[in-house]
Amino acid sequence: MKITKLGLLTFLSALLFFYSCDKEETLPEDESLKKGKPVTYDLSISVPCEGNSWVVANPAATANLVVTGGIKNWTNSDDKIRTYFYAKTTGTIQVGIRAKFGVSTTLKITLGNENQELTFEKGNAYKDYNVGTFNINQTGYHFIELEGVSNGGSSFGDISDILLGDSSWSSNISFVDAEWFYWGRRGPSVHLNFEEPANKDITWFYNEVTVPVGKDPIGSYFMADGFSSGYFGMQVNSATERRILFSVWSAFDTQDPNQIPAEYTVEPLGYGKGVTVGEFGGEGSGAQSYLVYDWKPGTTYKFLLKGESNADNSIDYTAYFYAPEVGDWKLIASFRRPFPTGKHLTRLHSFLENFNTTMGDETRQVDYTNQWVYDTQGSWSEMTNATFTTDATGSNGARLDYDGGKEGDHFYLRNCGFFSDNETPNTSFTRTANGTAPAIDFSKLEVPSIEAPSIQVIMDRTGWAVVDYSSQEDKDGEGDTGRAADVLDGDDNTYWHSCWSGCTATAPHHITIDMGQTNTVNGFSFTQRQNLSRTVKDLEIQISDDNATWESLGDFVLEKETNQQTIELSTAQTFRYFKFIAKVSHDGTNNAAMAEIATYIVE
Repeated sequence: MKITKLGLLTFLSALLFFYSCDKEETLPEDESLKKGKPVTYDLSISVPCEGNSWVVANPAATANLVVTGGIKNWTNSDDKIRTYFYAKTTGTIQVGIRAKFGVSTTLKITLGNENQELTFEKGNAYKDYNVGTFNINQTGYHFIELEGVSNGGSSFGDISDILLGDSSWSSNISFVDAEWFYWGRRGPSVHLNFEEPANKDITWFYNEVTVPVGKDPIGSYFMADGFSSGYFGMQVNSATERRILFSVWSAFDTQDPNQIPAEYTVEPLGYGKGVTVGEFGGEGSGAQSYLVYDWKPGTTYKFLLKGESNADNSIDYTAYFYAPEVGDWKLIASFRRPFPTGKHLTRLHSFLENFNTTMGDETRQVDYTNQWVYDTQGSWSEMTNATFTTDATGSNGARLDYDGGKEGDHFYLRNCGFFSDNETPNTSFTRTANGTAPAIDFSKLEVPSIEAPSIQVIMDRTGWAVVDYSSQEDKDGEGDTGRAADVLDGDDNTYWHSCWSGCTATAPHHITIDMGQTNTVNGFSFTQRQNLSRTVKDLEIQISDDNATWESLGDFVLEKETNQQTIELSTAQTFRYFKFIAKVSHDGTNNAAMAEIATYIVE
């Protein structure tokens, strides 16, 4: 059969038409061809960006761009976004994206050393777009990197999923699915469970911790002394704050500390200077303490934990921290836990975790150098054996970037960052023994105690007198009150008022009081006029021994409220006379009023 050139061209055009209609193609034709042959895409694997994507080296941008539904709000071309997955085999893999674009947008899409730069047309609905085929040359973690090239000054699009294929990869690709988004973004926690000496009642647990330089990203908790009822270690809380954290769980199972019954409440027995004590919830509930301390990577810190029962049906846990730059043990806190798991320390362990979902793509590591325990018989024992484990995020395969083991004389833990050389969970390790027990004089450690709350006692004002004042309202403008002496009459409903009836008073106003004798005072007490008219905002207090030479104690601020307000002095002062100077009123006028003025001592 004779075929003309025109007929041949018609036949080829028809063939291309039917092929293109057979499967919707959104990219230029040459992007769907390899060596002149059409590629049939089978993008059957959807990797959700919501649980698997991070902006490179920019956690703040990650928080803004990687949100519910995937990648949104992407306008900055400097923000490169990586979506991670784990390949269990090698070979050629097809790549696509599920996205919608408000304007024509060009993206550069990279996997390994290969990339495609593609232009996507405007569309109002999410569509599946083919990108191309790439090569996976080794097993382990890989990422698809998205880079914005051009977008007409608008968004680079909303991208919900990275698509992979064909179906032969279905059982060979691992990623964080919707059930694990939160924990998957945090990454796997890793643990070392120490082998404790047999037949010993352990009262002290000692450990040394070093975080390598560059392995301390925000969100890290390097836990040193873990036990059956809590944990003790150091954190990176923000770019400007680090903490030493010690927490004890309540035996009552709840995520809300407000639900803990009184008999299950973990009570503080004392805490060190600068330590904050409170409650925690969300991962069990109980008592928490922390010291804001700027610890440094590359420096070895020491942790010491005590656990023993000193009262019926309870156990006391006490934590001490040693920083070489300080050179002494510091008490963090001591807690009493009702319904104990035992009378001494048990289940000794260390762990490493990330608690910031925007930092799950950063690797963190910690070295544990020297583990010892001290028992009720007065003997130290070195712990050189430990078993490495991971949490459910790791054991369920949501994240596989977990590692731990030993290197010479120390154990280590490592997690997050999508490294591929992981360790098999439940593997046991033995480190080289140090052989030298810690030199700690327990008798010199600070003993936990809680000071009784101080009580402010108002001083007896018998014999007190107003000996001077700038002005007072004594022309019946305030009826039966308004005089300076009314600040000493013990009646909150009477008050001093600056002169206003037939006169003009100008701030500042003052009242001078003679206590009749020299007294040592811890603070002053003020009660504003009860209808809150002409209340004093800014005031100064001066003191004198002779009503001639005066010393200022400083300026202070009072609130516009009816209850008694106190001003506590940083150190107690001894004097006979004091001067109240009203500088500014809350209403901004030149007038002022005050119901009662007194002093107090602290008992």
